[in-house]
Amino acid sequence: MSKSVKRWNIPVPEHLDQQLEEYIAKDAFKTKSEFIRTAVRDRLEAERKKLEAS
Repeated sequence: MSKSVKRWNIPVPEHLDQQLEEYIAKDAFKTKSEFIRTAVRDRLEAERKKLEAS
C-alpha cells in the first residue's frame, strides 16, 4: 500500500460537524480525520464483503 496521502476538502452540513465535534470531545476519536478514515475504511470493507458474497 502506498504511503502517499491525498487530502479531501468536502463540504459538511453544520449539524454533522457539530455532532462529530461532540463525539470527539468524549474521546471516542482524537481527531475528525481519524474518525473519517476509520468510517471510510469500515464502509469499504463492508462493501467488499457484500461483493464477495454475491
